[in-house]
Amino acid sequence: MSGVYSGVRARIKEINPLAVYIPCAAHSLNLVGSCAAECCPEAALFFLLLQHIHIFFSASTSRWSILQSKLNSGVSVKRPSETRWSGRHDACYSLNVNWTEIISALQVIQNDKSQKQL
Repeated sequence: MSGVYSGVRARIKEINPLAVYIPCAAHSLNLVGSCAAECCPEAALFFLLLQHIHIFFSASTSRWSILQSKLNSGVSVKRPSETRWSGRHDACYSLNVNWTEIISALQVIQNDKSQKQL
């Protein structure tokens, strides 16, 4: 939105060259949090693990249905967002709430001979 050449910032500057662009504080804080998480190897690996868990289950309707049959909380596995911390929170929360169910679903998948071995 704030693109120098074609964003809202540029269009406002066309109308009024004296207009000053001030970035949104919430967006700036979100970017700081994202950069901080990427700088910490442990945090980066954790969010990568969350992403791989989501991809593993969502890539197969069979695995997804096994997971859904195990979930009791009504909160499904979420994909961590690259840009929104609320999306990362949702992914962490769903992992925390469903930890035993996810492990149980993984064990069912591991023991199911019809599942494709990776």
